Amino acid sequence: MATLYATPLSANGRKVLAAGRHLGLAVDVRIVDVYRGEGRSPEYLALHPLGKIPALVDGDLVLWESNAILMYLSERHAGFRLWSRDPAERADIARWLFWEASEWQPALAQILAGFVGRLVVPQMAALPPVDVDWADARFRRVAGFLEGHLDGRQYVAGSGRDLTLADLSVAGMMTYARAAGFPSTAFPALAAWYARIEALEAWQATAAGPWRGPGAAA
Repeated sequence: MATLYATPLSANGRKVLAAGRHLGLAVDVRIVDVYRGEGRSPEYLALHPLGKIPALVDGDLVLWESNAILMYLSERHAGFRLWSRDPAERADIARWLFWEASEWQPALAQILAGFVGRLVVPQMAALPPVDVDWADARFRRVAGFLEGHLDGRQYVAGSGRDLTLADLSVAGMMTYARAAGFPSTAFPALAAWYARIEALEAWQATAAGPWRGPGAAA
């Protein structure tokens, strides 16, 4: 049985945990609360030298980077479900996984770091609250791109009719954005798409800590 080291408090941890649950995988989940320093233990650093989560151990394979884990779990343990055996379809889904890591996640991390830290990092809990700058130019550009892509579509990749790994990957950072008052009225297609993700049993089951509430979408 594969062992997954993660925490649902993390956007990257949650998306992998949700994928495993949606796919019905028998994975041994070990919670590593990196916000309390558990990622810096010598034992964990031996698995993930950067001390981040998630990390997956499956036999002799030790794998980190959340999107790589998503692909591996589907290929190795789920018959390519949420992924694809077709090279063109697989490349399209992969394109969005790469976009999530290079564009979407950095843009949201830039404006949400202070908000998220005060909710999950004990040392930051007493700090004054911060306002999230939803007018940030980088965020508006990236969110506007995704909004335009999702207009008239149900899901991110392929024909837009089927849930894929791309959706769970991109949804990860919406865990934070939703709680921070994501401006839904400015991005209605994106908000409608995320509502579909939130309706998934696997997504609901992996909500944890401050992300359990109904959110504060504007």
